[in-house]
Amino acid sequence: MRHRLTIVLCALGLALAAAPLTARAAGEHQAALTADLQAIITGFLAENPQAPGVSAWVSCPPLGLEWSGAAGTEARGSTVPLTPAHTFRIASNTKTYVAATVLRLAEDGRLDLDANLAGLLAPDLASLLTADGYDLQAITVRQVLSHTAGLADHSGDDRYGERIIADPSHAWTRQEQVARCAELFEPLGPSPAPYHYSDTGYVLLGSIIEGVTGKTLAAAVRENLGFARLGLDHTWWEVAEPAPAAAGPRAHQYLGDHDVTDWNPSFDLYGGGGLVCDARDLGLFMRLLLEGRVLREEASLAAMTGGGSADYRLGLMATDLDGQFAYGHTGFWNTFAFQVPGLDATISGCVLSHDAARGRVLAARLATRLAAASRE
Repeated sequence: MRHRLTIVLCALGLALAAAPLTARAAGEHQAALTADLQAIITGFLAENPQAPGVSAWVSCPPLGLEWSGAAGTEARGSTVPLTPAHTFRIASNTKTYVAATVLRLAEDGRLDLDANLAGLLAPDLASLLTADGYDLQAITVRQVLSHTAGLADHSGDDRYGERIIADPSHAWTRQEQVARCAELFEPLGPSPAPYHYSDTGYVLLGSIIEGVTGKTLAAAVRENLGFARLGLDHTWWEVAEPAPAAAGPRAHQYLGDHDVTDWNPSFDLYGGGGLVCDARDLGLFMRLLLEGRVLREEASLAAMTGGGSADYRLGLMATDLDGQFAYGHTGFWNTFAFQVPGLDATISGCVLSHDAARGRVLAARLATRLAAASRE
């Protein structure tokens, strides 16, 4: 009996001794992974010196991982380090929020995705497009969401950027942008048309949201998506809202040699872009959306992820990140947010120069490291 008890106690002692080693090994594995993620963004920045800094956020629950990292400085010529708390314009990543707001209004019975634009657009916008040859009776909200409405793009060539650079303080209006689209470009064909990315389409959706809700676009998006409920405490619509008290400082973003941070943001403010946030809020929204915690109905999320074309759904890109399928979006200012279902991972961030390598490249490198970690 005494011998058997000794064996049991020894076995228990070995098990207790092994537990801290297992926890320690797990901690070391996690530390190695986060060190590798940091090395990836640091290396990416070294390859792209036109960007003063890079920030990223990664969430991967199967690996027990939520990580934020940054490299470089907040501005060219600055010694202030860029941090994960720095905020930035997210440009076309805003489209996902606008699309989700349209889906929420559809869930409430306030907007039909298959309704045509003729009965929804403000008269001044409708007359501009009709005069250019668009058949608004044939264009639906769903088609605009997926860029299959045959709409041209007011920002579709270098002339738009040249106008902005020539007068960065100009206050653009929604009407000016739609008028520019009508004046410079012909309709791309009767709808439904092949996929053609159109900022103008999302400017129209912003106007429709305001018409349906009777609120500003900023207020309608915030309220219908429930920013407070989702914990998006560092996200706001530039100009239309004050920066939240919890939001971090603004990082500087660049186009060529130009620091665009103080440019009048109205050139991208009406639905194609407009939001400012940090890397975590950007990724968190994408994660919560695709987890089904933004839209109420499974059918709405199914429509958002399954509608549209192979490359662009309803406000979501469908893409490949180095062999990993992902939903997400990117923005002109080199912002990115992707959800990788096969890894249950979210990757988001910003490269502070439009002219650096695309943020999608950085996201793919981070996804590749997560895939390797999931196999270890």
